[in-house]
Amino acid sequence: MPTTFLCEGAEMGERPTRIPVIAVIGYKESGKTTVIEGLTSRLTERGYSVATAKHIDQKGFRIDKEGKDTWRHAASGANPVIAVSDVETAVIHRRGLGALNLRSLLGLIPKADLLILEGFSKIVLGDKHIGKIVCVRTLREYEDFRRRIRGEALAFCSLETLGEPILSVKENLSTLTERAIEYVERRKSILEILDSLPNLDCGKCQYRRCECLAEAIHDGRAKLDDCVLIKVRPKLKTRITLNGVEVHINPFISEIVRRSVLGMISTLKGVEIRGDETLQIEISQKK
Repeated sequence: MPTTFLCEGAEMGERPTRIPVIAVIGYKESGKTTVIEGLTSRLTERGYSVATAKHIDQKGFRIDKEGKDTWRHAASGANPVIAVSDVETAVIHRRGLGALNLRSLLGLIPKADLLILEGFSKIVLGDKHIGKIVCVRTLREYEDFRRRIRGEALAFCSLETLGEPILSVKENLSTLTERAIEYVERRKSILEILDSLPNLDCGKCQYRRCECLAEAIHDGRAKLDDCVLIKVRPKLKTRITLNGVEVHINPFISEIVRRSVLGMISTLKGVEIRGDETLQIEISQKK
């Protein structure tokens, strides 16, 4: 599978997802659900915790039914409504795709190693942070998606036998699984590296964003010390005094305070962060 550099051509406003996301996209009856069934089964067998989300392309569709108790709860203003039985718990939010983006969707997932989407083509086709498996029925559909897609296409596949480079779902499910695992592990590694970076996107290294540097570190094109803020970190100290008395903080809290304060200040007009600043903040009570 060819490596795609996610930061090439990425917009400054685009932010990475907190866990790897794979979208299985394609037109109706192209095999999306079949692919997700196979992937989810094999990934969970390998020990991965998999969450899935499906876009229901039916105008006005509601999971709840009018007149039911949960529907009456929602009609009276409750949001969300939680329905609990002896075998399932359902959380119903009264907001559709128009009020929901991918990042807020991820916020609904308590914990998972990855999220697999079915559909959502309009929001995932142009998102470079999402790995895509594209299900096609014809060569024309393959050419159409190939032109429109941005970012990493893990595979093009079909329920039909269309020939290379389109994989047959029935014969190549193992290949699809391995490509998904390779993508997930790479994204997890990049996100872990990103967590160790300041995430100020100061541009003092040769990369536009911290995510780009994290990707370069993972691929061996850069190292952690290429980050100016990390390079000067051993020389920095965060010192907090409260009413003239120093509050002793451990290195972990010290780093959180340093990154948070510098991050907020870096957004102010006319402020340029180098990483070796001496910063003093005083909060006093009005007299």
